Amino acid sequence: MRDMFGNEVTVEEAKRLLKAKAKPQKRGYAAPPGTGPVGETCKTCGHYRSVNGGSKSFSKCNFMRASWNHSYGSDILAQGTGLPRMADAHPPRRQ
Repeated sequence: MRDMFGNEVTVEEAKRLLKAKAKPQKRGYAAPPGTGPVGETCKTCGHYRSVNGGSKSFSKCNFMRASWNHSYGSDILAQGTGLPRMADAHPPRRQ
């Protein structure tokens, strides 16, 4: 079979390409993960928030609250390594 550009594609290759669905990346960090204090995680930071959405919970960084939306792109990994801004992260008041 041929693709839309006229290149020859096998059936197995077409099935593989259809199955290769990219998972959304979690990009809600205030800085690149792993650039902060050793041994600290996002969950130990004062800016960590767990936001409930229906029957699920989503990990968010309160420092990036202005960019929160309803997608995985604004989520963070709670077990992710710490960020440099953790040093000045005094636990803010819970909302």
